Amino acid sequence: MRLLVAPDSFKGTLSALEICQIIEAELGHTFPIISHPLADGGEGTLEAIFTSLSNSQWIELEVCGPLPKQRVKAKYLWLIESQEAFIEMGQASGLTLLKTEERNPELTTTYGTGELIRHALKQGAKKIYLAIGGSATNDAGLGMLMALGWQFLNKKGESVGYGGQALINIDRLIAPENLHLPPITVLCDVTNPLYGEQGAAFVYGPQKGGDRPMLERLDQGLRHFAAVIKKQYGMDLNFAGAGAAGGLGAGAKFGLDATIESGFRVIASLTGLEEKIQQMANGDRLITGEGNFDQQSLQGKVISGILALAKKYQRKVIILAGNSQLTNLQNYPEIEKIITLVDQDISLEQSLKEPDSVLRKRCQSLREYLQIESLLKPSIET
Repeated sequence: MRLLVAPDSFKGTLSALEICQIIEAELGHTFPIISHPLADGGEGTLEAIFTSLSNSQWIELEVCGPLPKQRVKAKYLWLIESQEAFIEMGQASGLTLLKTEERNPELTTTYGTGELIRHALKQGAKKIYLAIGGSATNDAGLGMLMALGWQFLNKKGESVGYGGQALINIDRLIAPENLHLPPITVLCDVTNPLYGEQGAAFVYGPQKGGDRPMLERLDQGLRHFAAVIKKQYGMDLNFAGAGAAGGLGAGAKFGLDATIESGFRVIASLTGLEEKIQQMANGDRLITGEGNFDQQSLQGKVISGILALAKKYQRKVIILAGNSQLTNLQNYPEIEKIITLVDQDISLEQSLKEPDSVLRKRCQSLREYLQIESLLKPSIET
């Protein structure tokens, strides 16, 4: 029995690569293991791609952080032969770069993400992939576009400044004169519109530090931004996915002529995941997982993509998760077993505090289960 280990990260605790390494350490002496860390465009995207692709290198530079006066060291991935850049906005504009008390989507900016794109352009990038998960922002990509030369002016002809608070003051835009862009693909599995109750501000603003009055102001700013773009350029920005990363989906579509694609599908294709699943033998097992296995996991996330491929090639899947909210899985017969870090013997607090040791303990249970299954398999086949 071989194991193809293809997890997403356990957000905030373990990266997908760390999960693969722990499973290899605990089960590698018993079963041959193929590690294939994954992501869906959010946290860990660059790491997952770097692990699977050769002839790539990290490029690091200092850029603007989520707050306008903050400086951070950020890196992006450069593919040497194809001259493609993979940029993760969380490196420059991510929520994890702020302390809890610093979170304020009226002030935070995507300017640093724009600086990363600008650097990749100077490197001669022939294509740019932009992963937009984990943002601290709600500025509709305003800062990102400013870093690339766009001007956003108020009625006095002055710059509106940074952050979500600036959107409501935009009167007109001036496009950069000499901005030459290669094809840009935004990696995103979010389908929220730009504004409204299901839009960027109301759905994702609370985790970024916004209270209800602030969220209403931010939503009005996003509506105003869309109205200005509609009036000046005739483009409708309230499409599915526009609300991703605080409206960066809308800003990238408008200002960068970007296409928005499923993060999982792009990463799975680039890293050859489907071929590995297709090559599995019937007795092999596919192991995946994420921090919280819930209904959203079955809608565009890594696990849903894994299950679709498992169904296509009739493979069995074991899910490792920090916690599981799902019990009725009759429509997913490819799920053989779910193992959670949180259970009667381990609390949520302990699993968050000691995720590596808890995962190692669960791997011991998984090994025992797989050893029994591997012993039963020959007798079943005969």
